[in-house]
Amino acid sequence: MTDRWDAIILGGGPGGSTLAASLARLGRRALVLERERFPRFHIGESLLPLSREVFERLGLEEKLDARFLRKYGARFLCSSTGRTRTYSFADAFDPRFEFAYQVQRDAFDELLLRHAAELGAEVRESWEAVEVVFEGSRAVGVRARPCARSGDAAPGEAAAARADAGAVVELRAPVIVDATGRDTLLASRLRRKAQLAELDKTALFAHYEGVVREEGILEGNIQLVIFEHGWFWFIPFRGGLTSVGAVVSSSWIRGRRKGESLDELFDRTVAQSGWAREFLANARRTRPVAALADFSYRIDQLAGDGWLFVGDAGGFLDPLFSTGAHLAVKGADLAATAIHRALESGDTSRAAFAGYEAEVRYAVDLFLGVVQGFYKGHFREILFEQNQRPTMRKLITSMLAGDVFHAERRPQWASFLRQQYPPELPDFA
Repeated sequence: MTDRWDAIILGGGPGGSTLAASLARLGRRALVLERERFPRFHIGESLLPLSREVFERLGLEEKLDARFLRKYGARFLCSSTGRTRTYSFADAFDPRFEFAYQVQRDAFDELLLRHAAELGAEVRESWEAVEVVFEGSRAVGVRARPCARSGDAAPGEAAAARADAGAVVELRAPVIVDATGRDTLLASRLRRKAQLAELDKTALFAHYEGVVREEGILEGNIQLVIFEHGWFWFIPFRGGLTSVGAVVSSSWIRGRRKGESLDELFDRTVAQSGWAREFLANARRTRPVAALADFSYRIDQLAGDGWLFVGDAGGFLDPLFSTGAHLAVKGADLAATAIHRALESGDTSRAAFAGYEAEVRYAVDLFLGVVQGFYKGHFREILFEQNQRPTMRKLITSMLAGDVFHAERRPQWASFLRQQYPPELPDFA
């Protein structure tokens, strides 16, 4: 059987779309199978500046700037002490990317997916991947089925596929990429997924109008409010909407009152923080509160013979520093290069993807170390430190900007992390 595609990508979120666009730009034939029909709601709405390296290469900057609010930094506020600290991305080691974007994911994800199609990737929405096909230890294809409702097929989708909605077909390619996000299709099958018990948190979130924002160029800054039971995010969008979420401890959730709705629980959570009460004093909720629990997990292997994980399919840590979409976009960029070279050499074994796996693993481990430090208190103190050394400020700002993939920064990260919590972290040298 002759492969029609160089790579089949399962999932059309930021990781899958970026990978498809990057492969198409390299002249590769990529197929994206996306179970849902875009646009659709998704959480994870704050991007990091260093993702723009990838967006620029793909010709996305103008589209993004026309649609979304610029984010020039991050403001941290502590409810118990009243301390605040703002980090501006212009103060990072690499000042080329002084802003990111705050995005509503329904519009952002659709923009990326359509852009991948414009560059030449084949996109099939309302297609569900049932399982990855293996020959021995090597992934060789996917069994999938169209799940479009009557009249719901996208332009360009095959009439035969629409007529046979529900029939499973086998699609083959030398590389299969799981970008299914938290569904972790392949990782679950391979039993590679492990929950991070130490990050046992629950997120409650909704959208509001009329939330207090910073002014002028700082309007788009993310604000993170720390309080006794966790922390809040306030992510402003262009047009007046704001995403508001609370990431809270399991003990706070266990204290949920009998019959208490999620809206009521969220309102009671807001009441625990003076800053949160102030920001929401005159706000109106436009979307019911939703909850997400047990969202922190790792995958112990990111690639194998003929397959890779990209984005949340390869693990998700915590929404604290908005790393999810960034790791997906940068990881997809690295994966595209690795896949292109593997196809050129004719070697799509795990060894061909070792560099990709090492780069992504390093970034994930680094972010994990900082997240653990925040929840244990070390990193919170550093964030608000009064007499912060200029180098430390640049280092923190660079981390918040997503600058964790450049090798020249590694000695600085190693020194910082070893100094703060040496017993708990892997080797970052």
